[in-house]
Amino acid sequence: MVIYAPYTVYQYGLKGWGKVILKDGWKYFILAAADVEANFLVVKAYQYTNLLSCMLLDCWAIPVCMFFQWIYQKPKYHWTQLLGIFIALGGMGIQVASDQLLDKDYPALDMVKGDVFMIIGATLYGFTNATEEKFVRNSPLYEVLGIFGLWGTLINGIQASALEWKNMRDANWNGPVIGLLFAFTAAMLILYTIAPILYRMASSTYYNLSLLSSDFYGLLFGLFLYHYKPYFLYFISFPVTLIGLIVYFWNLAPETQGKIDVRVPEYITARHEIGRVAGEV
Repeated sequence: MVIYAPYTVYQYGLKGWGKVILKDGWKYFILAAADVEANFLVVKAYQYTNLLSCMLLDCWAIPVCMFFQWIYQKPKYHWTQLLGIFIALGGMGIQVASDQLLDKDYPALDMVKGDVFMIIGATLYGFTNATEEKFVRNSPLYEVLGIFGLWGTLINGIQASALEWKNMRDANWNGPVIGLLFAFTAAMLILYTIAPILYRMASSTYYNLSLLSSDFYGLLFGLFLYHYKPYFLYFISFPVTLIGLIVYFWNLAPETQGKIDVRVPEYITARHEIGRVAGEV
């Protein structure tokens, strides 16, 4: 919000930005609310159910994302794409097996409650990814991220104040904790900036498949920071996932996943002409 909302005001002018809030702000409000609740529910799910359920149920976001992407974009799915998804999920399965063999799981406090939280959270993830892709294919990135971030900050701030104020009050706010929060915020800024660019260049489904490889990168950090001793299957799961990503677009160009027609709203005038090439603002 701190970066993209002011830049949107700069591009549209304060009056134009206000018009966007009034006329199209509701769309970004729904997107932001779904994203905030997805993050909240998934984090809560880890508190109640076990790691195996979380890792498996989180994959539910992929078919949900494909469903909404099909509604919005009408992409032409090829059998090789389905094969790529199957291979990528196979890499995830190898990783889950590795965790189970190392007995990294933990007991569930309330498995049913946690599983429901994870399913709802994954469903909202799939919805938000596909919906954001629809927006960035038709609107400037700074508009989408600016107004999306504005609503997300407000919703998250109100919800955290209502539900997490005791935890925030009792937290140990020392230097390392604050430093980690800044690092996490920087990581989220990079993620939320790069994700919509990937949506344009590929698709939101491809983005979700790519996230299957994130645990391997977490392992690399763990090797140096916490001296993890991973099972050898971890090093097999990563290339299997990458092969799935390659197969996904083996026979089809990314352009078949949806059209890119970036335009500012008709009722305002931006300072600069909007590019129509994937990756431009």
